[in-house]
Amino acid sequence: MRTYLLAFGVLILSYTFSFAQEVRSFDGYNNHINNPEWGATGTLLERFVLPAYADGISMPAGADRMNPRAISNRLFSQESSILDTRNLSDFIWVFGQFIDHDIILVEESHTEPIMISVPEGDPMFDPAGSGNVLIPMMRSLPAPGTGTDVNNPRTPANAITAYIDGSAVYGSDDVRASWLRTYQDGKLKMSEDNQLPYNTLTGTFNSRLDANAPGMANANPFNDKLYVAGDVRANENLLLTAYHTLFVREHNRMCDEINNENPGWDDEQIYQHARRHVAGFIQNIVYREWLPAMGIYLEDYTGYNPNINPGISDVFSAAAYRMGHT
Repeated sequence: MRTYLLAFGVLILSYTFSFAQEVRSFDGYNNHINNPEWGATGTLLERFVLPAYADGISMPAGADRMNPRAISNRLFSQESSILDTRNLSDFIWVFGQFIDHDIILVEESHTEPIMISVPEGDPMFDPAGSGNVLIPMMRSLPAPGTGTDVNNPRTPANAITAYIDGSAVYGSDDVRASWLRTYQDGKLKMSEDNQLPYNTLTGTFNSRLDANAPGMANANPFNDKLYVAGDVRANENLLLTAYHTLFVREHNRMCDEINNENPGWDDEQIYQHARRHVAGFIQNIVYREWLPAMGIYLEDYTGYNPNINPGISDVFSAAAYRMGHT
C-alpha cells in the first residue's frame, strides 16, 4: 500500500512539474532556451535594412517628399467600389488587424507630434478651403538607450509578444491576464449577452468603473466604460471587437468541454489547456486559411529552426503588414 501511494505521489508530482513546464509565459520570455528574450515583450524591433533618418540617428525624414495626405487622396480617388478579385469580405483585413494586434504594438511618444499639413480644400478635412488644417500624428516611442548615434539609431520596442500566441485574447503580461480571468472552471470574464467584459468592478455595464482594470486605448479613466481584452486596441472598430469576442467565447466553450472530459482538473489546468487550444486555433486559421485566401502559401514545415529570431522587424511593422491588415 505504501509503495502504491509513493508511486501515485511521484506520478502526480511528475504531472504537475510537466504541466508547469509546458505553460507558455504571458510575456513571451523563455520560449528559446539559449535566447529567452527572443520574441518577448519589450524587445527591440529587428532591423533588416538601414534606417533612413534625416540625420542617420533619429530625426524624421521626408521633408522633401510629397505630402502624405495628397498621396492618400490620389490613391483613394475612386468613384465607385472596387470589388475584390478573390471575392474576399472585410473579415479578411479585420482578421489581419486582429493578428497584427497579437504580434506587434509600438507605443506612441506623446511628446513628439508630427503635424501633417492638409492640402487646401481637402473635401474631408478642409472643405472651407482655409489651408491651415493639420492632422496630428505622434511618433513611435523609442526604446530607452537608442538614438544616441549612427551606430545606435532610434529604434522602437515591441510592447507585446511577437508570437502568434493568443495574446490579443489573454494579454501579454500577468496583470492583464489575471484581471481577465474568473478563476472559476478556467473561464474568462464576460459581460451581459456573452460579450467582452467592461472595465468595471464586476465586468458588467451597470457596475462602477474598476480603477484597477487594465487600460484600453482611447479610454478616459474617469467615465469611459469600454470592453477589456488581451490587447489595448480591441475597441477600435466593431468588426475587430467581434473577433475578440469570438475567441473569448471559444475559450469558454472549450473550458466546458475540458471540464466534462476531465472532472478532476482544477481551474488553472482547464484555463491553460483552453488557452493552448485557442492559440493553436488562431495559428491554424492564419496558416491554413487566411494566408491562402490572399494567395500566400507557406513552404512545407521541415522542423524547428533554433536560429530564427521570431522578433518583428520595423519594416514589417510600419510598412509590409499594411497589406492584409489595413
